[in-house]
Amino acid sequence: MKFSFKKAFFVKALLIAASVAAIGLIVGCTSGFAEPFDINNIYFNYTTVSGSDGKYIVITKHIASQSDVRIPDTIYGIPVREIADSVFAEDQLIKSVTFGKNVRHIGSNAFGGCTNLESVSFNVSMTDISEYAFKECTSLTSAALPEMLETLGRGAFYDCRSLSEITVPQTVQKVGGRAFSGTKWLKAQSKKKFVTVGDGILIAYNGDKEEVKLPKSTRQISGAFAGNTAIKKVTLNSGLVSVGDMAFMGCTSLQAVHLPASLQDIGANAFYGCGAMDQIILSEKILSIGGDAFTNCSAKLMVRKGSFAEQYCAQNGLDCFTLK
Repeated sequence: MKFSFKKAFFVKALLIAASVAAIGLIVGCTSGFAEPFDINNIYFNYTTVSGSDGKYIVITKHIASQSDVRIPDTIYGIPVREIADSVFAEDQLIKSVTFGKNVRHIGSNAFGGCTNLESVSFNVSMTDISEYAFKECTSLTSAALPEMLETLGRGAFYDCRSLSEITVPQTVQKVGGRAFSGTKWLKAQSKKKFVTVGDGILIAYNGDKEEVKLPKSTRQISGAFAGNTAIKKVTLNSGLVSVGDMAFMGCTSLQAVHLPASLQDIGANAFYGCGAMDQIILSEKILSIGGDAFTNCSAKLMVRKGSFAEQYCAQNGLDCFTLK
């Protein structure tokens, strides 16, 4: 009798534990805890996030692999909107990726180093591909970016050596530095003096002049002059909105750049290592300055009192001269 009581108690304890575990899984589905999800034998971990427009799912981990990855539209009725950083990175089995209709954002390095990835099918609602998302995908030959895309991060297709065809829609407002560096497509543009994509985004300058005047249609400079040690003067056009990511990084002979009144943004590393510059006047219209924008740059920064640029100088310990 004593033995039977212990046995019954043990069984009851197991049943309670199993019930608690089951409840934990159910809670995990809706409160943000990771739970495996199996679709076509491909396993994902994910979290559920509550946004301003309702709940959505972020895929956080790839548990098992197949050659053809299909990101679902929904998981248990909740839209899948984001792929987190490095989820599929270095997966050598992946050959194709198809994104569900609700995916809007691809995280940094999400598919970086997937060297056997040959094709990617984007959806029309995607707006943002973040930094190095497809770097070193050396088997990828073409990419038709989605029609609603707004931002393409730094190095998004960096060193995709086989990438020879790419379509960038006019909706793209911002491209990070070296987004296409090392691709066959960019090398094929070498006969063009200025290479632009999207909405007037200058991504490469192939000329050999020491003094350069930008085309009037240029709205952003993205890494276009990075590493150019011959250029000495650049005349920026009046409609320029952004001196973007790595725009003049490493331009060691650059002496003069006049920033137009239309400028609103200076990207990360924009003037990094420009050791020959005398001064740069930053207007009160500039509302954003990226990290290390003026690191190892000899230019004296001239700012307006009360401007964002003045605050930036103070916060980063930069020696700036305040204009009246």
